[in-house]
Amino acid sequence: MLSRSLKFVVFLCASISVSAQEIPYTLRFVSEWTIPPAQRTAYISYLDQNVRPVFEKLSVDSTVLNWGIYTTAVYDENGFSNGYWFEAATMAGIDKVLAQLGRLKESQLITADVKHHDMLLRTTLRRSKEGSGKDGYYYFNSTLLQPTKRDQWRQWWDKYQKPMYEQFLADGLVSMYEIEAGEIHTMDPSWVYLAYVAPSAEALDKINAAFQARGSKRNAEESRAISDAYDAVIVPGTHRDYLAHANSYGQK
Repeated sequence: MLSRSLKFVVFLCASISVSAQEIPYTLRFVSEWTIPPAQRTAYISYLDQNVRPVFEKLSVDSTVLNWGIYTTAVYDENGFSNGYWFEAATMAGIDKVLAQLGRLKESQLITADVKHHDMLLRTTLRRSKEGSGKDGYYYFNSTLLQPTKRDQWRQWWDKYQKPMYEQFLADGLVSMYEIEAGEIHTMDPSWVYLAYVAPSAEALDKINAAFQARGSKRNAEESRAISDAYDAVIVPGTHRDYLAHANSYGQK
């Protein structure tokens, strides 16, 4: 198979360990395609039958630390419809996975007019619970930071966002969350990415409700200070959200 991996996805039923662990500085390879609507189900089947076994096999010795196969839930006409991702600790691990994926017979659905793109990302924060599953949701957002403001943004995020995600992880509303940046800059190097995997639509509702409840407890001055601190580090109008169905996934 000529290309690989995706953005991020989700899970429904999963075997999950009790302990969560932070694993920084791993690499995530993402591969995405724009498949015509009538062929998307067939392409999901192809990925499940051919790509998923490779990820599962290479997870046994921890070459693959996490992986997912997804279908876009909120489609953007300029975006992608299907994809997968995998994560490894080193470039040697990425190369090993790509070599095995490269031996697969390409789907006949991938024709010259199908749009495709890859990304190689570096995680700077990874928190997860071991498990595997399917039929969940994956949320991914991207924001362009002002030059030299990455550390300032991270301080803002650790103060105002991280405690919420730690609670979501403890409560089982997410099975993982990550912060990432470009490793190979096919994008502006100032982009920053946040991704999480949630077990169900009900979990997404609870996450949204928790953010709304937290916001309602702040007075106007506190809310304005948080908003001003955020506006001081981002490029206005660049924030984008992405939501996908996770057809299958696994993480160490």
